[in-house]
Amino acid sequence: MPELFTERWFIELVTVAYVIAVTALVVLERRRPAAALAWILALIFLPLLGLGLYLLIGRAGVRRRRRLRARRGVNPTEVTRGLLPLETPLEELDQPLRGLVALALNSAAAPLRRAEGVGLLTDPAHAFAAMEAAIEGAKRQIHAQFYIWRDDECGRKWIDLLCARARAGVEVRLLYDEFGCLGTPIELFERLTAAGGQVLAFGPMRLRYRPLTINFRNHRKILIVDGDLGFTGGLNIGDEYLGRGVGARKWSDLQVKITGDAVLGLQAIFLEDWLAAHRHTIDIDKEDPALARELGELLARPPAHSRGPMLQIIPSGPDLPFIDAIAAQFTAAIASAQERCWIATPYFVPDEPLALALKTAALRGCDLRILVPLARNSDSALVSLAAASYYDELLAAGCRIYEYLPGMLHAKYLLVDDRVAAIGSANMDVRSFYLNYEVTAMFYDRKLTTELADVFTRDLARALEVRPEARRQLPLRRRLGEGAARLLSPLL
Repeated sequence: MPELFTERWFIELVTVAYVIAVTALVVLERRRPAAALAWILALIFLPLLGLGLYLLIGRAGVRRRRRLRARRGVNPTEVTRGLLPLETPLEELDQPLRGLVALALNSAAAPLRRAEGVGLLTDPAHAFAAMEAAIEGAKRQIHAQFYIWRDDECGRKWIDLLCARARAGVEVRLLYDEFGCLGTPIELFERLTAAGGQVLAFGPMRLRYRPLTINFRNHRKILIVDGDLGFTGGLNIGDEYLGRGVGARKWSDLQVKITGDAVLGLQAIFLEDWLAAHRHTIDIDKEDPALARELGELLARPPAHSRGPMLQIIPSGPDLPFIDAIAAQFTAAIASAQERCWIATPYFVPDEPLALALKTAALRGCDLRILVPLARNSDSALVSLAAASYYDELLAAGCRIYEYLPGMLHAKYLLVDDRVAAIGSANMDVRSFYLNYEVTAMFYDRKLTTELADVFTRDLARALEVRPEARRQLPLRRRLGEGAARLLSPLL
């Protein structure tokens, strides 16, 4: 009996120590309350599975990148913070535009610049053609950064194009996310290296003696040619975006083409990620003189001379000082809506501030519409279930929700009234807001907002509106599925 009592006492002591340790570990990371509670419960009640998942997708890599970022002599996005000179001073902008500009500047060091021109590329085939033409016309430099790069017809074609420009003497840098490219053989990228280009992987997963960081991915999609022509949006490099390949289906996406001074923001974000992908603090002057020269050019950037639409290029990421800069920008823009707020997103899992902003705007009488893919067309059944769990409360507040019918809706954009539009890589979900590295172009231009409204109206004509009466007839198993998916939403 004494032995049994001793063993029981020892097990209880170890259990209490484990609970205290994992709770302190999660609490000290200052996560969002919902996510922190979800992790604590998983670690306590499913210790083996929870601890395994935590070690697999923990924050160690992010903490390390924060330390490296702090030790670097220069951070490109911070360099651009003061590059604000415009013909229209910030003080002369009307509210709420002035507040939105200040928010992006203070939270993400996103300078307000003018573009020479902006073009919406609403068809994936046309978007790929425009980007490929830009690559072929490059004279000095190409920076390409994508989350997914497939080893298929599209991916190989792009490597061929980049290799051709590298052999012609153009400086080519390619940055890809290793988790997004797990199925892509490294030999595909080595072809570009052999041709004289440079290739780096963001968040490598094949390092020995270091924890995996699959939970914090670089989801940005950026192409910059010669420093003054840039593209961003939702497109990755792969056949599926063109409706080809295994399980081919129609794909709706949106890319934006930017020329002029505003491309500076994309360039700064790319250079920041390129430095982070080195995984150690480099002596830029010695190890990469060309990169040192580009950073010097950023520092010496002259006042803006473009005369087109005003915009800010806004980054967010888990190792930045203000992690949820894009989430804050979206929430503030929605809260400022007076007449309408239209949103298109493939993945809709709002956090509490965003959900409240949406419901409040609708209750104030704004025309609030959300366009998402039909569940059977989505590439994530779990996210679709979690999204549907929010429908009832949004519909009750007066929001209107539509499901896109023809295929996979992958476009990510927001428009508010006739003055604000946002296009980029960020979805309206907690993963994009708090876990991924994202980029969004925030435009303050009536003409572009009107053009984007036309795109939304066209897509809305091919969507089915979600009706409250149909929601009330859902079977119990469907509601249980939505509820279970919602419980997991802080970790999605």
